[in-house]
Amino acid sequence: MVVNVKIPSAYNRGEGVLQGIGQFSRDIAEKVLVIGGKKALNAVKEQLLKILNEAGIEVVGVEWYGGETTWENIKNISKIAKEKGAELLITVGGGKALDTGKAAAYMSEIPCITVPTIAATCAAYTPLSIIHNDMGVYVENTPNSACPTSIFVDTSIIVNAPTKWFYAGMGDTLAKWYELRATTSNIPRTSWTIGGITNGKICYEIIEEFGPVAKEAIEKQEVTDSFEYVIDAIILYAGMSSILGGEKCRGAASHSVYFGFTNIPAAHHTGHGLLVGFGNLCLLALENRSEDELLTEIKLSKECGVPIKLSEIADLTEEDLMKVAKVACDANDMKNMPMEVTPEMVVEAIKLIDKLSVENF
Repeated sequence: MVVNVKIPSAYNRGEGVLQGIGQFSRDIAEKVLVIGGKKALNAVKEQLLKILNEAGIEVVGVEWYGGETTWENIKNISKIAKEKGAELLITVGGGKALDTGKAAAYMSEIPCITVPTIAATCAAYTPLSIIHNDMGVYVENTPNSACPTSIFVDTSIIVNAPTKWFYAGMGDTLAKWYELRATTSNIPRTSWTIGGITNGKICYEIIEEFGPVAKEAIEKQEVTDSFEYVIDAIILYAGMSSILGGEKCRGAASHSVYFGFTNIPAAHHTGHGLLVGFGNLCLLALENRSEDELLTEIKLSKECGVPIKLSEIADLTEEDLMKVAKVACDANDMKNMPMEVTPEMVVEAIKLIDKLSVENF
């Protein structure tokens, strides 16, 4: 069997690590295109351009990524990169900006560096992009996405980001254990599935041990060891779990429920990782886990800032819930579950989690 696994060559995490991006970039390119989200660029643009300038690198442009990870925006960034002769793409921001940059770099056949300004997903690490339409509705996952040459995770930047995105990161990262445990339960064990689920377990244990304390740290805007350990789980270990797990193990009910919620406009403000975090609990309900286990995991989610009640997501009607459930069941990720899941089962799971959360928390 031929194996071809792409992983980033360098992961840089800590206060002030962005200072190293100039030297690293100079070793691989002379002309760089910088793209990112508006808030992200506002936060780091001045510092980043100064570092690149001092390294003797020509910045051929600074572009907004477009607001959504759509094929149209990806093609637009790729066109700009080609027209300006960029030899490297540096993408700055959250998951959608990073996914747009990775896909545009792949399309342009140039390397990319990711600079996450929030720790909300493992997007900074993975050679994968999640595509949406202009309305923010999930369309597909694409492997036509560059594997980052390096990741620069400057915790002095991330600690100043809105706290909800850090909570989202913990929700998304917990999914690496819940989903991989489910998807690998009825398929042959291989070195890759063992590697993926082991990394998923590492993610869970780091969040379980350090997540609640890290939540307190970011609320005080303090960079602590616990805060940085959780960032490692969100970006590095979760990224490795995603890469090793592969398409048939990477996603299951947690992400499928998230896909369902993307079809409810009122839920869009909640964000990817927070919705995945709620989906984690629904996955456990679909597995018929005991009430004691459900309450334990609901408690952990709450301590990490993940929504545990429907009222924390949106005011949903019965029609909305069934729409979420139908979209979830149509998602390819749901087919990775070890049992057949129906929309009625998803609605029942959502309601059970909401009921237990309302009654106990």
